[in-house]
Amino acid sequence: MTVTSVDDIAENIEAHYRQRTPGSADLWNQSFRVFPEGISGAAKYYTPHPVFVDTGFGGHVIDVDGNDYVDLLMGAGSSLLGHCHPAVVSAVSNQIGLLATTLAPTALEPRYAERLQQHMPYLERIRFTNTGSEATRTALRAARAATGRTMFAKFEGNYHGSDDCFLFSSVSRAVAGSASRPTPVADSAGIPDTLADQVLVLPYNDPDTASQLIRENGSCLAAVIMEPMAFSTGGAVLADRDFAESIRAVTEDHGIVLIFDEVVTSLRLGVGGAPDYLGVTPDLSCIGKAIGGGLPLAAMGGRADLMETVLGPSAQGDGTKIFQSGTFTGNPVSLAAGMAVLDVLESEPVLGHIDNLGASLRKGMQEVLDHHGSGHMTGVGSIFQLHFTDSPPHNRRDVLEGDLELLRIVLLAMCSHGVLWPPIHPGLVSYGHTAEDVQRVVDTTDQVLSLSLFAQ
Repeated sequence: MTVTSVDDIAENIEAHYRQRTPGSADLWNQSFRVFPEGISGAAKYYTPHPVFVDTGFGGHVIDVDGNDYVDLLMGAGSSLLGHCHPAVVSAVSNQIGLLATTLAPTALEPRYAERLQQHMPYLERIRFTNTGSEATRTALRAARAATGRTMFAKFEGNYHGSDDCFLFSSVSRAVAGSASRPTPVADSAGIPDTLADQVLVLPYNDPDTASQLIRENGSCLAAVIMEPMAFSTGGAVLADRDFAESIRAVTEDHGIVLIFDEVVTSLRLGVGGAPDYLGVTPDLSCIGKAIGGGLPLAAMGGRADLMETVLGPSAQGDGTKIFQSGTFTGNPVSLAAGMAVLDVLESEPVLGHIDNLGASLRKGMQEVLDHHGSGHMTGVGSIFQLHFTDSPPHNRRDVLEGDLELLRIVLLAMCSHGVLWPPIHPGLVSYGHTAEDVQRVVDTTDQVLSLSLFAQ
């Protein structure tokens, strides 16, 4: 097999993309007047310019140029039911006519928390937040207050939001230290160097080495935080069960709070959460994305004794009280959308449908990749990712060893042929997608890989 140089074809693919999206290009250029880089968030940027979306329904979106796409972004997993699902639209429309926001509790807060708790009983106490970043920040704060320790551990390639303390060894393509003993790499300018002293970076899916590093630092660690599935920067790689079990055992031995970051996977990989599909129960967990039905909503929670220690009535006197609040926390519109999602999940075969679609997509794409002689699919359930690696990746370093420029060009070509899957994060399907949509994705993959990318 001869692989044509990516440089030889990138110009043609980008030209086709630009030709198809002139309206998006104009809006992007205009946006430089108000936004650095022409966008209002890093995840919305990719070259040569992002697609500006206008409307959406089910598993499709229409851009400002009138192009129809099978949407595989799905709000980074937030739109579990698809765009504009009637139940969510009705719930939001009704609630916004009653009350949009107030800095006072509403009946929706305990009602929704109790419904989530019925499916995820390990969330014995819950606090709502607006974003996953707020949830992970609060969980770490709780662990530090409860243990009296300040250091924490995270896994290389796991992304836990935009707070300074978590922006190490995740977003950046740089790695440091050996694979078995990674050292922190700051993912952003503006992060104090001293914060690196507070984080221990662990190898993902390496139970023996990770456990040994935790044991070596056991007396200093307040928490170990991990993604049960390494999503955005981890390549859609599920944690091995023996790996998760080992981390649970060693954290229990040393009185370390184990935090699961289920922000992306909550509801999507089963309504029971990670304890159901990994067989491991954390002390605290952070959930989000799908629980808000496409609107901003997240939460953190876990063991009742731990949550009461840092937020209960005696916490102030004990000196363990943490601060957790926010103007829009428990927004009734988001809660109403989330309730509608649970209504549908509890009455219709949502997860069976999306899991079948995800499996069909991964299988179909892998067959296309095998035909063209290169590439591997990862993922589980409704989540998937494409890698141009020698073998399926098992962790972040494996992902980085792949041909990332080829991946960028292939996914950009997918966008230019009607599949919205830019090189930002793994793809997802929703309840709004169909078998026809999956076939379109598979056929488009074959078409793209035949565009002189591969010549056999």
